[in-house]
Amino acid sequence: MNDRNDGIIHDTEDKGWWCHHGLQLERSFVALCNTHLNLPAWENPEKRDNRYAPDLIVAGRVADLKVQNTPFFVSRRYDMDPRRTVTFNRKDYERYSELYPDIDIYFWVDWTQTESKYGRVDYLAGIYSLPFVTLAGLIESGAPEHHYIHRRDDTQGNAKSSFLLSLDAFAVLLEKDRRL
Repeated sequence: MNDRNDGIIHDTEDKGWWCHHGLQLERSFVALCNTHLNLPAWENPEKRDNRYAPDLIVAGRVADLKVQNTPFFVSRRYDMDPRRTVTFNRKDYERYSELYPDIDIYFWVDWTQTESKYGRVDYLAGIYSLPFVTLAGLIESGAPEHHYIHRRDDTQGNAKSSFLLSLDAFAVLLEKDRRL
């Protein structure tokens, strides 16, 4: 991992750790929505019995939260701005297409790392949303797909590829370009 990026908080291939960490972030996101965004949100009660159920209910709609703290620096290879690029796993795209086509997707971005061996970006933090049907349209109209070479032989269930999406296509619920 360190030969790839020593600025991340934990091994990106350790899916179990990230799932547990994600639960804590979901709770923080719910609190943020309710206290600062005037957006009613709560954990999806279906998740108690089905760990694969969508994460949240936001504004009365089923929603999933994606948290990204590290810019996808190599998005430059695809002529995309790493400061405003997020990744969406192919596995999620296929699953939501089949099971949850009406889900809303929220990205909570906070670039805690702004430099890597692939370059530098200016800080960005924000919350962005997009109905999955719109996100799927971006993918189907040719969003670049990045295949992870370190996951070719993955046995933990990690996605082997992700689509690159510009935050410019999302609704901006909150955005800051400097740390507080």
